[in-house]
Parts: sequence; C-alpha cells; structure tokens
Amino acid sequence: MSIFNRNQESTGHHSLLLFSQLTDEINRLWHHNGNQKRRKTDQLGADWQPEVDIEQKNNIYIVKADIPGVTPQDIKVTMMQGNLIIEGTRESSVEENKGGYNCVERTYGNFYRSLKLPDASDSAQVEAHCKNGVLEISVPVNPAAIQTKVEVMID
Repeated sequence: MSIFNRNQESTGHHSLLLFSQLTDEINRLWHHNGNQKRRKTDQLGADWQPEVDIEQKNNIYIVKADIPGVTPQDIKVTMMQGNLIIEGTRESSVEENKGGYNCVERTYGNFYRSLKLPDASDSAQVEAHCKNGVLEISVPVNPAAIQTKVEVMID
C-alpha cells in the first residue's frame, strides 16, 4: 500500500515519487529475502508466483491463474502425485526512453505455482484454457475416489 500518488508529474512531487519507489523496492526485498523458510518457488529458481482462485463446481475443481502477458506456448501445466503444477516464463520487452527515465513495475522471468488438490482429483482428465491473461484449469472429481462419511460408534 502506498501513501504517495504515483501519477504526480510536477517537479515538487518527484522526490516523493522516488521515495515511494525506494520504499516499494525495500519492501519487496524484505518480503522476498526476510523469510526464514524459503518458498518452494525460490528453491526452484522462479521469480514470481501467479495469483490463483480455486473453486469446486458440479464435481469439477476449477483453478484460475492470473498470467497476463504470457502466451499459452510459454505455460506448462502438469499433474503429479495430486499436485497441480503451473510453470513457465514471461519475457521482458524493454523500451528505451531518452527524455527521462523508465519505471518498470511488472514482473518478468520464470514463474512456478504448485497446488495440492484433493485425492478425488481425476488427473487423467485435466483441461486447460488461456484467454485474456487468465489460465483456467478444470480438474474433474473422480467419483470412485470420493470418500464416504462413516460414523464410528464409541463404546
């Protein structure tokens, strides 16, 4: 959260903008390197994790991942031992601005996200579609794997 308006163009607010950017960078480094337990993404050399939503509708798990600027050819989706793995690369295109400076806030590089799905997931029937920067993955529920509720009598 920033308390500074990043859209100020007057010279008087230039130092506030620079301070805000410095604060954001320090916070990013603190959260990235300050954790005692390194995230699995860091260990695998990933630069960022896509944000995801997971829901169940009509016996289908639906995972939506925000991956703007990534083509379907640069995304790999796999299921392994009940884990849904989303990985790939977002390439950077650098523009040169000779009249001032550039500020790049979008994240580029490798991404990786692993999600443990319930045991009832049917990994053989996974489907994925990418449209408008959103990757949608459908994982059907395997009816044979659904556990039934068993009440246990206590003596």
